[in-house]
Order: sequence, then C-alpha cells, then structure tokens
Amino acid sequence: MGTEKNESMGTPIPAPPAGPVGASPTVAGNGGVAFTPMSAASKKRVKLIGIVVGVLLVVVIAGVIGVKVANSSRTPEAQVRAYLDLLAAGNASAATAMVDPGVANDERVFLTDSVMSSAQSLLVVEDISAGVDENDGKKGESDTRTVTATMQVNGERFVHEFTVAKTKPTMGVLDNWQVKDALVSKVSVDARGYNQFTVGDVSADAHRTGQDGDDATFLFYPGVYTFTPVAPSEYAESNPETVSILGDTWSGDGTSVSLTATYNTKLTAAALDAGKEVVDSCASIPGNQNSVCPFAIQSDAVTAVSGAMPKALGPVSPDQPTFFRAAVIFTATYSNKYYMEGTRDVEAKVEIIAQLDDNDVLILDEDGKPEFTVDFTR
Repeated sequence: MGTEKNESMGTPIPAPPAGPVGASPTVAGNGGVAFTPMSAASKKRVKLIGIVVGVLLVVVIAGVIGVKVANSSRTPEAQVRAYLDLLAAGNASAATAMVDPGVANDERVFLTDSVMSSAQSLLVVEDISAGVDENDGKKGESDTRTVTATMQVNGERFVHEFTVAKTKPTMGVLDNWQVKDALVSKVSVDARGYNQFTVGDVSADAHRTGQDGDDATFLFYPGVYTFTPVAPSEYAESNPETVSILGDTWSGDGTSVSLTATYNTKLTAAALDAGKEVVDSCASIPGNQNSVCPFAIQSDAVTAVSGAMPKALGPVSPDQPTFFRAAVIFTATYSNKYYMEGTRDVEAKVEIIAQLDDNDVLILDEDGKPEFTVDFTR
C-alpha cells in the first residue's frame, strides 16, 4: 500500500482511492470495465427526462397534424363558400364587411339587410371549385387562386370566377385567404314620370347622375327585387317592376329597370276641365277673338257663337297618356262685314296636352293641379 514504483521510470505512482465513488467504473478481474448501478434517484431523474421528451414529441406531432387539419378548412374555396352563404342568407351587412365593393356610399344604398329581406328570391349556391395552381406545393407557390362558383337566382343559373388572395397567416402557421371581388350587379333605372323609387324600405333619386354626368347606377346583391316608383302626384299611378338580378353583370352593361308612369282618371278629368274652359271662352263674344280659338270664328264679324266640349275624353294613344284630343263643333252667325252673312257650323279638334318637365313628370301649378296647353286644329 502507499505508492508503487514504475520500474522503468523510477517515479512513484499514486495509488487509486480506497473505495468506490458514485457509479465510477472499476476494473474487473478479467480486465473489463464494470459500471456501478445508478442510484434510485438517478433512475427516477432519467425516467422523468424521457417522459418529458416523449410528451414534447407528441405535442409537436399533434401540433403539426392540427395545423394541417385546420388549414384543410382554411382554403380559398372555403372562404368563397363563407361569403356566398352570407348572401344566400340575406346577410348583406356581414357580406359587405367581408368583401367591400369599393364604391361610393350613394351607389351602395341598396346593399342592406332590409333590402335583401324584401327580395322574393335570393342566391342559391350549387357548386364551388378551386382552380389548379401550377406551383401548388412548390417553392414558388402562388399567393392567389381562382375559385369558380356555380349559382342560381330564381332558377336562372350563372357562373362567377372569384379571385382569392393569401394574406398574413395567423400565428405564423394558420392560412388566411381574402376574396377580392364582391358579387354585386350594377343596375340602371330609367324612370319616366317619376322622381324617386324604392326597393324594400330604401328610396333613391331616379334621376341621379354620376360623376361623369351619365345616369348613375346602383349596386345590388343577387336576388329578385321589386322596384316601386313613388307617384309624384295624385294623377300618376305607381307601377312596380320586379326584376331578377344576377351577380355576373358587374363588368358588363348591368341590369336595366324601366319605370314608366301611367295616369288615372283624375288626369283625364283635369284635361276635360281645361278643354271645357277654353271651348266655353271661344263660344262667347268677345272670347271668340282669342288667338287660341279656331281661326274661322276669330272675327268681330261673328255676332253669335256657340259650342260645347264633349263630355268624354281620352288619351290619343297608350304611348301618349298625357295628350288628349276631341272634336268640337262651333255654330257661328256672321254679319256681312267680312264674310257671307248667315249661320254655319265650324268643325275643329281641340288638343289638350299636359305639361311635363325634363324627366317627364307632370308640372303642377301652385294649387297642385296639372298645367295644360290647349289648342285647336282643323
């Protein structure tokens, strides 16, 4: 014990420690290395580390799978489906918030929940399919997709291609997509005899002009809507028009709605009164000399004249509902001052025309009655 000598070097070598320390290896009798068994605490610690590593591995794998599963439902076509489902449900406000049409407020006044709730029919989605991206799965994968939707309104089928763009992912891993083009249709309104119209509870100026001076258009989501003109007076009737609006006319000519006023018997009665007033004046002395009266009785040689407005009157034609005409016979007695003396009949046609403004709306006087021009032809 103590020290051993190195016979070749002659230098003492320290002896190994007397007893084992921890799990230090020892030299076996056959020259091999033997390890001292770990303590119970060491085993427990190693086991705990293994469990933690295993749990972390499971969590990572589950997270990767979860992201893939989540992204499988966060696709361009799923985004288009969500948007179209809002339109099919008549949820205009949410649809507009999801995909803004990008137009001025006065063009989007009919993109409301109440207007869509007034529709007789709304959008029905038949099929949605995503276009194939040639770079899908590659390093140069495109950030946009084309999604094709087949839909119908009131049995009329149409197809629209949506452009969908990838946006910043949530938490860096969850895909997000944004529909870039709103499914809206532009509608122009040709109103004759009306100043305003309504759809649902929303009204608009029928003769509003756009910034370029042309007749302005209004945007609608797909559906079947009734356009109801607002009668400007008691003499005009309100004639609603129901129109099917699809969602594929945004870039084309759009949908045109024609609203043409018709007039009731109150206008006919007013025209009859206006004609009677002039005829009665011409059938009197000296009213007969008024320049509006038939030329044959415009003379101071007429010593007596009579005539009467017919009791019935009607428009010249359905295309001219404010133009009235009737036959009138005046009986005039002449002196021999300018004409052959005697009494004879003078046939004439009285024309009574209601006055219209530039928008073909009846012009009313301060008493709210239609203004007419009255003239005679042979």
